[in-house]
Amino acid sequence: MGEPETNIHVLDAAYKPFPTFEEWASRTSVDTVRWDRYNAAIKNRPNLSPDALNRAYEIVKRAAALDTGAIEGLYEVDRGFTFTVAFETAAWEVELAKRGENVRPLFEAQLHAYDYVLDLATKAEPISEAAIRVLHEEVCRAQATYRVMTAVGPQEQALPKGRYKVLPNHVRTRDGVDHSYAPVDVTPAEMARLVGELRSAAFLAAHPVIQAAYAHYGLVVIHPFADGNGRVARALASVFTYRAISMPIMILSEHKEAYLDALEGADGGNYQLFVSFLLARALDTLQLVDESVRGALAPNTDESLTVIDNLYFSRGGYTREQVDEAGRLLMTIVEEELMKSIRGATSSRVRGSVRLNDGLIFTSRPIQAGAQYKEGGRHLDITFHSAPPFEADAERQYDLFLPKDAGGEDDVQLKQLNGEDTFAARMDEITRANSGVLHIRAAIFAERVVAELLAKLGSKAATMRQGHR
Repeated sequence: MGEPETNIHVLDAAYKPFPTFEEWASRTSVDTVRWDRYNAAIKNRPNLSPDALNRAYEIVKRAAALDTGAIEGLYEVDRGFTFTVAFETAAWEVELAKRGENVRPLFEAQLHAYDYVLDLATKAEPISEAAIRVLHEEVCRAQATYRVMTAVGPQEQALPKGRYKVLPNHVRTRDGVDHSYAPVDVTPAEMARLVGELRSAAFLAAHPVIQAAYAHYGLVVIHPFADGNGRVARALASVFTYRAISMPIMILSEHKEAYLDALEGADGGNYQLFVSFLLARALDTLQLVDESVRGALAPNTDESLTVIDNLYFSRGGYTREQVDEAGRLLMTIVEEELMKSIRGATSSRVRGSVRLNDGLIFTSRPIQAGAQYKEGGRHLDITFHSAPPFEADAERQYDLFLPKDAGGEDDVQLKQLNGEDTFAARMDEITRANSGVLHIRAAIFAERVVAELLAKLGSKAATMRQGHR
């Protein structure tokens, strides 16, 4: 750190140990209703394909593995790049190579680390210090050195993998304040205490998000390794979600500021802030998996085209205008993705269109007594027509529904008129983060709707052709 030796002793003395699990659990809780509902949506999906589900699990694992290195500043990512690599699109390897020669080895090491985490979760063995040290080896396998601040300036030193630190690693935070981690001489004891907590009956009986948050927080408070502690902590947290829902917690680079804020809040005693952050990321992961599975179940667009040629003011602190604007934004995102899908699914015999119809806004619509949602006065019309002589049409309308008394966790919904299909996004997902997960879910939703309408159009046109014979 470039500080005099006496200051190291001061920083060592300032170390604040992580809480017991009993204290952590007594001050935190999880929205189990939403957790259970999102899990049930996947488990109860009709015609659920194991291949499609495993593919969706692979996507979120790759996204988590890629962005864990970006959070630490090992390389830079953006929303499009992350999901290009996660979905393994045609150009993903080219795009990865453009980021630098070291990026792929780092990514692959982190990916192998998540595979190791999955193996730990599958075995359902108690977490051990040895397992955590192996996890550090795996996640840092492609990293040869790390930067150390010395009295003569920054220096690159060999990174000891799988071994606890032998030099202090206190840091200066983004606010310019010195932050103390466990002193070198107490690190082994603190790690033994953490593993003991992770093996306790109370911990093993807790909700997986509570478990994930505690394990993550305990490890970063200790900071047992010379470097790579954040990557190890995020992977370790995923052991518990893997055991519960077969998927990791997907923390993206775009979440970094909120992530650091939540950790700082926990340092100040607000453990719930960090639990809530991890819950939100776990729900993101569940929703992305669900939408990916639904997308995989959609009719094949190319096959359908071949058949046709030869588918307020609220308790959350929002004003009514903000709620209405969230509805507008959600519909705009979905409309843009539908337009992209329609442009990619046309032929000389098929014409498609999408139209956003503005009606009365939320602030001017009466609310029925007891209603949880009210129509926002807007709807999307998606229409496909086939050319003569087999003129047919297929259309679908989605109406906008806004939460009556919106909190950040409440959904803005698009509901199919005379049908059961829905597309939903949380208020805070729309208004604060402009989430990359929301955009990719909207794109998957749009592709599925277009595919279903084209399949319906093909069936109608085929029936008309039978009548012309």
